[in-house]
Formats: sequence, C-alpha cells, structure tokens
Amino acid sequence: MKIPWEKSIWFFDIDDTLIDTANTSNLASTGIKNFLSKSFPESIAVKIAKGFNNLFDLMVAGYRVKNESDWENVPGGKPGFDNFIKRMEQRQQSIIKKYGAIKKWSREMLISFAAEDIGIKLSPNQAKEAADAYWLELTNRTEILPGVLELFAEITGHNRPIYFITSSDARLQMDKQRNFTYEPKYSESLKRKRIELLKQKGIKFDGLAIGDPEDKPHLDFFLKGIKIAEKNLGNKLDYSNCLMFGDSYSGDLETPKNKLGFGLVVLYIKGLDQTKIEDEHFISTGNIHEVLKFLN
Repeated sequence: MKIPWEKSIWFFDIDDTLIDTANTSNLASTGIKNFLSKSFPESIAVKIAKGFNNLFDLMVAGYRVKNESDWENVPGGKPGFDNFIKRMEQRQQSIIKKYGAIKKWSREMLISFAAEDIGIKLSPNQAKEAADAYWLELTNRTEILPGVLELFAEITGHNRPIYFITSSDARLQMDKQRNFTYEPKYSESLKRKRIELLKQKGIKFDGLAIGDPEDKPHLDFFLKGIKIAEKNLGNKLDYSNCLMFGDSYSGDLETPKNKLGFGLVVLYIKGLDQTKIEDEHFISTGNIHEVLKFLN
C-alpha cells in the first residue's frame, strides 16, 4: 500500500526512533555518578551508575521483545524480567491503584534500586537530583539517528504535519516509606521541556502527546495524540493516511495498526541493513528515510 503525499499524516515515537536514547543513556549515567560523588566515595557512585545502566538495559531488552525467542537476549530471560517488574509493582502500589499500571521507565526508581542493590538508601531528594543530573546529561548528549533529518526535510518540503506520540519519562517521586508516587502534570511538564529542545537540533513538529497518565500501548494514549492532530488540522483524520514510527512493535505500533487501522507502521531497528516488508501495512527498517518508497 502506498500513501498519497498530499494526504499523509505523520506520527513518531521519539526515544530510540528519532534520537539514540538507549545508547546515550549509558553515557548520561555520568551525570548520576558526578552528582552522587558529592555525597559518597567515587567508587560507590560508580557502582550505582553501573547498576543503573544494567537495570535500564534490562528494561530496554524486555520492552523490545517481539517473539518468544527474543527472550534469549534478555538478561535472566523472561523470569528475570518478570521479577524485575514485580519489584517495581511492590513500590508503586498507589500508582497501580489510581492509574491501573506501573510507570516502568522512572530513572528515579532505577537509580534508587541500583543504590539499594549495593546497600545504599538514597534520600528522596538524592534520587530526584541524581535523575535531574541524568536527564541534563542525556539532553546535552542527544544524537539524532540516521535518516531522521533527511526524512523530516522531505515531510516539511511537502508541507505535511508531524506529530510526536511519546511515552512518559515517568518522573516519579519517592516518599518517606521509599515507595514511589506519581503526579502526571509534574512528569509531563519535565518531558515537554526536554522535547522542546529537539527543535534546536532541527527536529520540528506540529503537536506533542505525552504518556501522562495513559501510556503506551493503551488506546487512549494514541487517541490523545490523534485529538491533538485533529484540533491542529481542523478535521477528522482518515487513519488509512496515517503513518506511525516506533522502536517497539507492541509498544508503539500494534495499537495504531490493529485497533486504529493506520495505513503504515514503521519499526525502527538499529543496525538493520535492509528494509523488510512485514505485511501490507508494516515495515521494519534501519533507516526511517527508507519509508519514502512507500509514499505516492
């Protein structure tokens, strides 16, 4: 299926679809180390930063699982990942009660877990400020993935709209009982500031939907982005002319494809040499600029 340029509506995930967040995260943990070195011996700060990286890598690996065989690439396999999720659930009971699900990507939580794993209990303020230092370092080191600027130039040249549909950064806060609480407006405001900085790197967009409080793959999360687009354009969308890009099929693409009927969903897989047509409405690629072949 080819989508007509003059009717195309473009939706993108951001992290690890447009910018290299996963790989930059390990570098950004330098911010965690530098901040914690003010309160602990540097050797302790280094261990916490390394532990954070291991936990974050586990989350990424589990998030990207598409087939059962993919669990072989996840540290500890599916049981190890499931135990990690249970650990989060134990500390996010108030969030589950109010919002129905945990927030998996909280850097405050991962930093705290990494510290606890070596017998250190960070204060709520230490966890927050270490996370702030991480996000600042990550923003400063942000790298745009191959083909992104070229694709955006084409879209802009055709005068077509671009919308971002991105997960929450899950900016949680730790309470005195060492459980984590969640305020959607607080979390969303911090991510909005981070994403706005992308404009300075040449990534322009017409609207932004952030997963606070509903997040991927919930249908309401995607409908939030669609409502923003419809308000911006002044008309209802024909989903068959919509494209969605992401780095996780289950998280970013399955709902738009199967529940909303998007014309094309694009799975970005870093390092994939050749673009693969998965079916009439789904392609995998290592360079999102390749999608231009599927426009009329």
